[in-house]
Amino acid sequence: MSKHSRSKTVWRMVLAVVSVLVIVALVAVAAVYRPTWIHADSPMTQRSSVSRTVSPRQLETYCPARMTIADTDAYGDSEYQASNGNIASSVRYTAFGAVFHSSVGFLGTDETTSALVLTKDDEGADDDVFIASGTVNDGSQLQNTRLLSASDGTGAASSMMSWATDGDLKGVSAASCVTPALKQSLMVSGTKTGITQQLVVANPSAKATSVNIKVWGSDKAGALALSTGSTLTVGAGKESILNLAAAASEQDALYVTVSSADTPVAAVVRTITMDGLTSKGSDYAVPNNVSAKTLAINGLSEGDDVNLYVYPSQQADVTVSWTDGTGTKNTNQQTLEANRVSVIDLGSVPKSATGLTISATEPVTAAAKVTNDGDGDQADFALVNASVPMNVSAIAVPDHATAQVSVTNTSDDDRTATLTSYNGDGDIVEQSDLTIRAGASTTIELADINDGDVAAVSLADPDQSMVWNIRVSQKDVSDAKLAGVSIIGATDLKEAREQVWSNQNMTIVR
Repeated sequence: MSKHSRSKTVWRMVLAVVSVLVIVALVAVAAVYRPTWIHADSPMTQRSSVSRTVSPRQLETYCPARMTIADTDAYGDSEYQASNGNIASSVRYTAFGAVFHSSVGFLGTDETTSALVLTKDDEGADDDVFIASGTVNDGSQLQNTRLLSASDGTGAASSMMSWATDGDLKGVSAASCVTPALKQSLMVSGTKTGITQQLVVANPSAKATSVNIKVWGSDKAGALALSTGSTLTVGAGKESILNLAAAASEQDALYVTVSSADTPVAAVVRTITMDGLTSKGSDYAVPNNVSAKTLAINGLSEGDDVNLYVYPSQQADVTVSWTDGTGTKNTNQQTLEANRVSVIDLGSVPKSATGLTISATEPVTAAAKVTNDGDGDQADFALVNASVPMNVSAIAVPDHATAQVSVTNTSDDDRTATLTSYNGDGDIVEQSDLTIRAGASTTIELADINDGDVAAVSLADPDQSMVWNIRVSQKDVSDAKLAGVSIIGATDLKEAREQVWSNQNMTIVR
């Protein structure tokens, strides 16, 4: 090999060694240093993030099927067999405000059973109300509503009712229809002997989901270990049922949370009480997602017996007061343990009282069981959630129901709100201003308005001081001298808003 060739070979070796060293050095530097533009969460990226407030234009509302007993199997003598009796049902669907289309169909099907409105014409006003009626005898219904625009006063507020004058479900059961959510909380009455508590979880989506259930009881603080397990699978367009009386037996009350992993779900609890062969009532517990220091319950009447259920996440001092047309009258004061449901027996509702207020030093969730007696030892009860004032809200009055509006002013000053009543065609039949003294409550008989033809009511409360609901009964039940009572809470028509943030991420290839 010539001298020139050996020199070129040496230089190639030197360059190769240098190249290897440079590559190793670059790798080492990359391991400890990355430019700021690479990091998705870098200060530069954060400065370029954009936030936007969005509101849904598509609403879903789940209306549960009529009340039914858990076990209708025929066994033993016929006189001892459980029976739904002559159970009947009705449902009222309403859509308020800037609505383009609202339709109703069975859960899990694309079949439409009732259309509230197909297309809104150009002359339609934003305060239009669309109303339709039906039944839930053949299963749960799903109301789908498309909005022209999202604004306060626009949305769906629907409710259902079932009733019977014989069998094991004598009385009245009613509920507002439920908006699906990823998490819902419910306050449930006791699981003692003779009480059936069926948690019904509905999944209106096209994707199955797993639901986690947590329960707090009245015996001790902390979540209970459920004997039936704490996970429930709900198929697409299906319902799944958990027997809470079996899962957490011998409790005086329960606080239940239902959390879905993948899709929003709707939950209700069917509560049925029997004393041997004697019917002691039935009703629905619907989601109770309100936790506050000041709450109110309406729809009470002289002669009712009331048990109040209160759940605080922190120890709280609680004061409970009756309300009537003149103000409040303190009836009970207690210090309540955290993470435990406390049951307060308030006894009989005094003359003239129509509601309760609950004041606490820490936020609490509360509900009441309101019991009324009928002939032959029969009884019925209503499960009613404590609530807070809303700016604009509405309630659908189920078909075949007799209803009474009950309103409480929770503020420290006299306040005025506007109550509007609509007939079955969605026309306004009465609009009146309600002026209520501080801490006082009042009632309005819907039977006195438009000869009782009232299909829906709304309340506009600019000061957000009023809590209200309707107490419903049914003529066939009343004529049979049976107790029949249920209370339907108001649906908030406040515009739903969510804050969405978007950040630039240079690591994502377009």
